[in-house]
Amino acid sequence: MIYTITVVLILVASIFSATFRDLANVTDVLRQSIVLGLVTIGQLFVMLARGIDMSVGMSARVIGLGVAVVLTSTVLPPAVVLMLGLLAGALLGLLNGTLVAKFGAQPFIVTLGMMGVLYGVGLAISSGPTGLVPFSVMAIYEVTAGPVPVAVLVMGLVWVVAWWVLRSTRFGRATYAVGGSPDVARLAGLNGDRVIMLAYTLSGLMSAAAGIFLLARSGVGNPNMALGLEFKSIVAAAIGGVSLYGGRGSVAGVFGAVLLITVISNLFDLFQFSAYFQDLALGLIVLLAVAIHKTDTNR
Repeated sequence: MIYTITVVLILVASIFSATFRDLANVTDVLRQSIVLGLVTIGQLFVMLARGIDMSVGMSARVIGLGVAVVLTSTVLPPAVVLMLGLLAGALLGLLNGTLVAKFGAQPFIVTLGMMGVLYGVGLAISSGPTGLVPFSVMAIYEVTAGPVPVAVLVMGLVWVVAWWVLRSTRFGRATYAVGGSPDVARLAGLNGDRVIMLAYTLSGLMSAAAGIFLLARSGVGNPNMALGLEFKSIVAAAIGGVSLYGGRGSVAGVFGAVLLITVISNLFDLFQFSAYFQDLALGLIVLLAVAIHKTDTNR
């Protein structure tokens, strides 16, 4: 259904807007889907494990700002700085997962608290645009292989790897089991705490990658980057068929949802609709997804 809606929307938009079907705009849509795609993949694993990560947007923002500052103020090679940024994101996710798994804290409260902490850290780093990244980092966004951006090709590979992990690995199967029924998973000999910690670590890693990509796109650390990304990632996961109560969902559904949201956002920009209407539309979609899930559960 979600792919049908997306295809119909693309066809209608192509008929009424020559700009939308222009190759340059198609390329922009693919690039725009990368940031949301990265954080939603991380959110997918967390939600499958019966959790939620409200800190993905702030993690992306702080990692982006931190990498920008380090690139500007040190002589470390850019590749090393980027790796350190990814590691920092993974450690933030691991901290979230440890608090949830080992201390039994509520995922929403833990990650909301982390979101607040990271918001303060971001302001402490800079309250305005800061740092100028080198061209080697900006190439992450700019480099193409023919007409297709390399970043889009890499993102396609990330989607495939995520699908393979959930479908064919012990960790993927354990994630479904722990989210579906923690007690049954424990009786089956699965280490639920480790699964939860790995899921949050992956979410932090994906958030850091999103922050680095945003930095490569803008060329400067921006304290307003990744605004609302946590909300959009939850929306994408929800309308992509991921249960808000864990244990159900697929990469294919989430990919379709990310594509649909990106196309809608692109159309809103092309027709110069206010961003407030985009937020309204996403909020209504979340409420609809929750209502549909509750109806299915009651049946």
